[in-house]
Amino acid sequence: MVYVIILLLYLAALIFVGKLASRGVSSSDDWAVAGRSLGVWSSAASYFTTVLSAVSFIGYMGYYYQFGWGGWWNWAGTLICTILFAGFFAARLRRFGGVTISDFLDRRFGKAHGAIAAVLILFSTVLFTMAQLVASASIIKVITGIPEYLSVIIVGIVFLAFTVTGGMKSVAWTSVLTSVLILFGAYALMIAILGKTGGFWELHRLAYTEDPALLDPFAGGSIGAGLALSWCVTWGIGNFGLPQLITKFNSCKDEKTARYSQGISGILFVLFYLPLMVIGLGMRILRPGIVQTDTVASIAMVEMVSPLIGGIVLAAILGAAISTAASVLLQAGTTATRDIYQKFINPNAEGERVLAISKGTTLTVGIISIVLSLFNSSTVLMIQSNMVGVLGSMLAMTIIIGFTWKRSNAQGGMAGMLAGILTAVIWYVLKQPFGWMPILPAIFTSTAANILVSLMTPAPPKETVDEFFGKKDRIEEPKKKFADAAGTGGETCGQM
Repeated sequence: MVYVIILLLYLAALIFVGKLASRGVSSSDDWAVAGRSLGVWSSAASYFTTVLSAVSFIGYMGYYYQFGWGGWWNWAGTLICTILFAGFFAARLRRFGGVTISDFLDRRFGKAHGAIAAVLILFSTVLFTMAQLVASASIIKVITGIPEYLSVIIVGIVFLAFTVTGGMKSVAWTSVLTSVLILFGAYALMIAILGKTGGFWELHRLAYTEDPALLDPFAGGSIGAGLALSWCVTWGIGNFGLPQLITKFNSCKDEKTARYSQGISGILFVLFYLPLMVIGLGMRILRPGIVQTDTVASIAMVEMVSPLIGGIVLAAILGAAISTAASVLLQAGTTATRDIYQKFINPNAEGERVLAISKGTTLTVGIISIVLSLFNSSTVLMIQSNMVGVLGSMLAMTIIIGFTWKRSNAQGGMAGMLAGILTAVIWYVLKQPFGWMPILPAIFTSTAANILVSLMTPAPPKETVDEFFGKKDRIEEPKKKFADAAGTGGETCGQM
């Protein structure tokens, strides 16, 4: 009963926050990117909770239960990506001033590139949202006994109400609190488990006795070099192709905020994943023989801590799930409106009509995700990682090269996108030879295709090169156009 009460209170609080945030939403820019007003801490927390999601808590804890310290490879890539963003890309993405990935592809390569990306992104939002719903429902069922189908519906209704009403501002307002709850829950569980196993060193002695491979960086050979590298590349490079993460930089108030927030996010990731690995390892000792590893987190919350602490951890997991789902659904609404409706159907649409269409699309995609989640049978971790692989294979290197190599042109960009996604599809069909995830070979084929085709065809227009590689103020000029297209007017962006 304690779990249910805390769960209901937290969900009600989210709806309330969404309602409050909606008062500050007067344009699609306010709704999609919080009016580009987020500070360092709110931006860092928003990025942190969006990357983590419920999958990290549930799927990764089960992964660490299975492989011990060898599981560290699947978050090494996230840390690498954060370092790359902080060092170079975050500031450039914020300076670019767009709203979606397709905005960048349109201006750097051409409208066809943006349109292809928009279609794939819309499809991917359904899978990303499903991952959060499935993860949330699985843990609610174990802890409260509420059937999974009902949990999917309840959580789905809440995050739809939360997202449609307040948009990115809702996400930003709750992300700081959710981050605190996540870290509190992780360390509370870790301390409880260390207490039951006799401490950190005793835990490792017991783990070595249980299976020495649990302390091996490669899990005693279970994780080969190819798989380890695949994890690093999937999250280290693949994240560059995830629209819900790129949006975070567009929401920052300036370039410095975007860069500093990534530094803080990197610290938060380390502070989160280390105790999570200890929890997974400890559960392997305290509760050996768990076959369905997605339930490890639920069992730990029920058996290792008090209902009050467990309820707080449950709220944190749901908060992370809703933060991720909200960010993904925001991209669905924004992508459908900006990259399809405004660019190909009604270029003159603006103001309240744009905002209404964005919210309507978000609602539609959310409902579709809820319905499909009721019939889902895939494991939680693979739902999300597969989609990261597909998106990353097509978009990641195209974005990285587009920001770093002047000679890349429209033909090269298209060749890179097609080569990347075709490689990923073929690799899935072949059932991932050598244990490599599809994005690993895809980044090589995408990069090679982009470079070779670009060199074989005319250089990009001088205006494009000047815009992306000239003085800093060159890339600022088109911001007014983006604001106008979103119905916000140039005055809004001029105040940033």
